[in-house]
Amino acid sequence: MRTIKLFEREINLIVNEELRMQVKSYMEERTPDYFWTDGASSSGKFHPAFAQGIGGLVRHTKAVVMFAEELLRMSSYAYMKDEYKDFVIAACILHDTIKYGWDEFDKAEYKNHAKNASAAFAEWCEQDGYTPHFLLLNAIESHMGQWSTD
Repeated sequence: MRTIKLFEREINLIVNEELRMQVKSYMEERTPDYFWTDGASSSGKFHPAFAQGIGGLVRHTKAVVMFAEELLRMSSYAYMKDEYKDFVIAACILHDTIKYGWDEFDKAEYKNHAKNASAAFAEWCEQDGYTPHFLLLNAIESHMGQWSTD
């Protein structure tokens, strides 16, 4: 069930129209089929129960955006420029889009998923002559925080 309508609310949080359209078209046309059907964790160890099973990766991504949106409402972030808030929301939407390989499910690609998602989005945008900001690409690539290996 590949449907961009699942992310309509989250994508509409992005203020910058050009970035919003890039994220939307990427989600509609570039994300692998497994993104829309598989769970967020192939082992079941590192994500909560709601993110497991059919559609778990979609539910996980929506939850990440929800938490980011709440954090951005806090006073310490309230004065952040909209451009940077857009990067946060876009990175949350895009962070696991290439979780298990570029096209077909390949569990071995998990270890590269952050780098792959960043590269896939950059490649997608460049086809349209749009250059995504390096902060956005870095946020996608380093979304594992202290568990990032690069």
